[in-house]
Amino acid sequence: MPSGIACALVCVLFIATAARAEAAEGSARARTVATAASSAAAALQARRLEKGKSDFERLSADTRRNKRRDTWEVVIRELESAFSAAPKGPRAVEAAALGARAREELWSASRRLPDAVAAIEAYRHVDEAAPGSAEAAAALSRAVDLARRIGDPETAASVARRLVARYPGTDEASSAAPVAGFVAKSTPAEPQAKPAPAGPQPKPDPVAPLKHALAASLPKPTPAAPAPAEPETEETAAAASRLLDRVIDAARKGAASVPAGDDEVDEADLPPEPEAPEPVGGMIVKQAVPPSADSDADRPEKVERARELRSAVLASKAGSLTEQLGLRIRRVVVDAGHGGRDTGALGPRGTREKDVALAIAKVLALKLKALGFAVVLTRQDDRYLTLDERTRIANDARADLFVSIHCNAARRRKLSGIETWTLNVASNRYAARLATFENADTDRSASDLRLILADLATRANADDSRDIAQSVQSALVRAMRSRGEKVTDHGIKHALFYVLLGARMPAILVETGFISNPAEEGRLRSRDRQRAAADAIAAGVREFADSRRRIARFP
Repeated sequence: MPSGIACALVCVLFIATAARAEAAEGSARARTVATAASSAAAALQARRLEKGKSDFERLSADTRRNKRRDTWEVVIRELESAFSAAPKGPRAVEAAALGARAREELWSASRRLPDAVAAIEAYRHVDEAAPGSAEAAAALSRAVDLARRIGDPETAASVARRLVARYPGTDEASSAAPVAGFVAKSTPAEPQAKPAPAGPQPKPDPVAPLKHALAASLPKPTPAAPAPAEPETEETAAAASRLLDRVIDAARKGAASVPAGDDEVDEADLPPEPEAPEPVGGMIVKQAVPPSADSDADRPEKVERARELRSAVLASKAGSLTEQLGLRIRRVVVDAGHGGRDTGALGPRGTREKDVALAIAKVLALKLKALGFAVVLTRQDDRYLTLDERTRIANDARADLFVSIHCNAARRRKLSGIETWTLNVASNRYAARLATFENADTDRSASDLRLILADLATRANADDSRDIAQSVQSALVRAMRSRGEKVTDHGIKHALFYVLLGARMPAILVETGFISNPAEEGRLRSRDRQRAAADAIAAGVREFADSRRRIARFP
């Protein structure tokens, strides 16, 4: 081999060896830095935990100071800061478990329901932080006991089932097994409130008879067996025509009716609409039901008459039904969108809409219970429900409010933000396409005539639905911005969502974020963000309920 080539090979080998040595040295330095940082975080966690433990023990023994909220809140902050110093640290689970105990002690002193709810959530967090550990099993066991002590058998059963499933064979699971078998019964109807003393009679609403007759004429929603969409027959067209005739006659005669009215929703002030949603990279598993081929040309006279009636209803200026009757919001149905074989939208990292919706719905139910509302969940696990079944649950429970939780999706992944929807005939491209996507579960098709009739049927609750949507939307946007998120407020929108169609109470659909946006998907996956969203929705519901309570008190 020529000496020049040999020298070149030696040089190459020398350089490669030096590079490997330098890379190894760099990796070693990086590991050293990471180890040092981890050790520092663990040391900080240990110091904070020891301080928190010491304060916890002293406060528990002090029968005078342990009755005060502020003293327990100091201990809770110390223990939670110990956990946050190193969430994966060697003593993180110990800090989380003791922090949950401190929250339970705060409830023992205050006996306030929100404190108990926070303690149960803290115990659940221990299980999330260290699944499979003895500390997690003990934490869930304490959560079951606390839920039973505050008289919440549904939450106790839910946590008990989680305990039995994750920690079979443990003493905690054996103790929780009887509780896990609890099946919630239908919430009994509350006694009817006594009618308020008669006061000055308001001016009769000229369109109220229309609503009364229409509401009496429409059939109650019941689960329907799937059937292929068929063109409207002469019989159904004739039935619709007879229904319209009855409504028109009632309106013209001016007979006495239930006082109800609605103001027209002005969409001109709403923010610009985002791009219409599309399946995200082919990952959305359900297919949208195409709109019906029926057109106005088939029944021009009937459709025109229906539109005239709709315009008459929109022209009414009376207050909402809840306002006029002085009704209060007592029972709320929380609907976790999709479920089972219907995953909903999928994010770029595979996050499923049905999972996010269920997580938010469960926390929202706890928050609303803490505020004094009776709450019914349409589903508490990953099960499939038809859209008819969801509204039937709400109607059977005689709910005062229906809140459906969802995540949004769009073809353009940069789109993000929050929006809240109420029921209305979809009047623009974005609303129509989003409604078609969310309605994909139903096997029914709706002609233009049917949509107009459905729109008329919801007018009695339109004001309340719009008001609760505004309260929830505002609360959500405020809460997310207070967390430092750059949230786009898409405002209140209106479309024909089938899940809202059969509800006989004010109903909204909350799109908590765009799961198709990578950054927003990450936030939607976060337990902390899910809790924040649930907090905000609960605050919006409370704001709406308080406003109606004031109306009922001061007519």
